[in-house]
Amino acid sequence: MNYLSVENISKSYGERVLFQNISFGISAGQKIGFVAKNGTGKTSILNIISGLDTPDEGNIVVRKDITVSYLPQEPILNPNLTIEEIINTSENKIIKVIADYEKSLLDPDDSETLQIAFDAMESHHAWDFETKYKQILFKLNLEDLDQKVNTLSGGQKKRLALANALLAQPDLLIMDEPTNHLDLEMIEWLENFFAKENITLFMVTHDRFFLERVCNEIVELDEGKLYGYKGNYSYYLEKRDARIENFVSETAKAKQLYNKELAWMRRQPKARTTKSKSRIDDF
Repeated sequence: MNYLSVENISKSYGERVLFQNISFGISAGQKIGFVAKNGTGKTSILNIISGLDTPDEGNIVVRKDITVSYLPQEPILNPNLTIEEIINTSENKIIKVIADYEKSLLDPDDSETLQIAFDAMESHHAWDFETKYKQILFKLNLEDLDQKVNTLSGGQKKRLALANALLAQPDLLIMDEPTNHLDLEMIEWLENFFAKENITLFMVTHDRFFLERVCNEIVELDEGKLYGYKGNYSYYLEKRDARIENFVSETAKAKQLYNKELAWMRRQPKARTTKSKSRIDDF
């Protein structure tokens, strides 16, 4: 099932071209690590596919019935709210389900509305939401739920945004450097979380060990072209090196042939024969 399609997008800043006419898709079950050299547009692509930016050309098509969450490198959170308020005021479908259920309890005579709200609680597994978010916040060392956001460090804010993204139970989770500000124990917990949860991932990270353990596919942006590798990071490195070696070999052969044909062209008299015309055209 296709979740998101990137169709011939391009992006430039002034005269600097980041990428042109690139296309790829994200389907259910994929856990994609997106790799590229620094400054070649990784974060720009994440911002575009998450809806925070627009391409100069091309389109992003997202399946209508899915939930998408985005964890940016530097999340923006309301500084006046507490940690718990951030969770409970987020754009989370489960928060709305709980609110609808609590509202239906105020009018117990409306059995139909109550039943609908009850069924929604069941289908979204919302009964234990409070327990779940407290467990996740505990794992991310955010235990003081009454602490204001404006007193949090940059690392704490990133971990709070990560908790929010996970609690949204998204079908597709887009992440920019998710392991920044996580210690080893937190990273191991996050790896196990992704192994158990049915979440499709598209992420950028410099943590090669995290890529190796979490991702089942690597997409590389190199010199404006995309290359896909259906395997973990070790598989990607092996196949990328083979691709580069083959490119170098083919380029060397092409240069050798060019030099040979160039020498032949220079040796020909001005009045070339019909017999040589095809070789001239090839050159």
